[in-house]
Amino acid sequence: MNKKFSLLMGTLLVTTSVVTACGTKTDTPAATGAATAPSSSTEVKAQKPVTLKFSIWGNDTHKKMYEDMIAKYKESNPNISVEITIIPFADYQQKLSIMQASNSAPDVAWLAERMIPQFIQGGQLLEVTSLKADTAYKFDEVYPTTLELLTKDSKIYGIPFSTPTSMIYYNKTMFKAKGLATPTELYKQGKWNYEEFLKAAKTLADPGKGVYGTNFVRNGWTNWPDALQTVFNSYGAELLSKDGAKFTLNSKEGEQALQLYSDMIFKDKVHPKPGDQTTFDTGKIAMQKELFSYMGKAKAIKDFEWDIAPLPQGPKGAGTTMGYAGVVVMKDSKFPKEATDFLKYITNNENMNITSQYFVPSRKSILESESFLKQGPSPESVKLAVIDQMVGATTLPAHKNWQQIDTKMQTILDLLYAQSGTVKDVLTKAESEVSPLLK
Repeated sequence: MNKKFSLLMGTLLVTTSVVTACGTKTDTPAATGAATAPSSSTEVKAQKPVTLKFSIWGNDTHKKMYEDMIAKYKESNPNISVEITIIPFADYQQKLSIMQASNSAPDVAWLAERMIPQFIQGGQLLEVTSLKADTAYKFDEVYPTTLELLTKDSKIYGIPFSTPTSMIYYNKTMFKAKGLATPTELYKQGKWNYEEFLKAAKTLADPGKGVYGTNFVRNGWTNWPDALQTVFNSYGAELLSKDGAKFTLNSKEGEQALQLYSDMIFKDKVHPKPGDQTTFDTGKIAMQKELFSYMGKAKAIKDFEWDIAPLPQGPKGAGTTMGYAGVVVMKDSKFPKEATDFLKYITNNENMNITSQYFVPSRKSILESESFLKQGPSPESVKLAVIDQMVGATTLPAHKNWQQIDTKMQTILDLLYAQSGTVKDVLTKAESEVSPLLK
């Protein structure tokens, strides 16, 4: 379910309960959240080799970042090796579920918001509430609201490491060439809405040359929530009811939102067609909806000037969504102690500061730091597109049966992509086929 992050930038008041980790005291080196060195060469010899498996969906840049962390971790933990596996986001939940069922799941894993209810309610995650008692780990720096999805019955099952708002990456060179006001300029003037957005997209598009005014699809065409949820929100449409028991998208607001998306592709032709993999870095997309994690790829662009801006306003606001990813330990891990220590290590202050170059951190001191503001094209752009948008942002839909809902919606949206039915037909069919999955 969507959860409002309305208190995200408020005063942080956290009361930490002292929970003792299994066999570990908070004043020992093992409880610091950092890698610990063995006391002697004899101890090193006595330690058995451990290989942890760590799954992510990112890219090679993210993998290299973690490999550098792991190399440093291994200096103090020579018996521990960590193998990283990249699984495409579109297949991630299904593959992780299969791996869990076949006893081949990773020890440590990334989980997105839509995946978390399934694994928590299925009892497949290891509780890590003991981190609250670890004073060196500085647990109280983690925004309490970011922990909601990873908490059940006051027990914590992971640490959020990425809480980015959705935003627009735009090609400043293209805007300048056409003499158009940029999204940032329009936002400052209070004019950045879907009407102005579409005007710019139409002016900048040249479908005959494979140049498009915008692209809302990221991580593949099956990743429909990322493409559509902000549009739904901006029109006041909800996929599911607040309690997750009813499909509510088949409404006037839902029809308006989905029609806007359909028209961008098929009527106005300012958006790539289904299957088209044209990316922003090619210089053929004027405005790309993305997350902060795309910053790594954007920074490698040399052929044109780019910037970031908030999403345009719809009838009910910008509809900004907050991406969400946490790192967890799988309950069936053969090395729960080592896996938990590694989780502490990659989410401590030092390492979350490193990951903040790609991911919006959940730690207050890092998010509000000058160094984080400098991660983007300019401190002003990061403040406008990220920090200022977090208060009103919501998470993407989540449900314990999300995997089935996701698969069903992918199939139904194919009717839209194939132009085999109207927007109303698609919504009616979705209500009919998704509703039984909510019971």
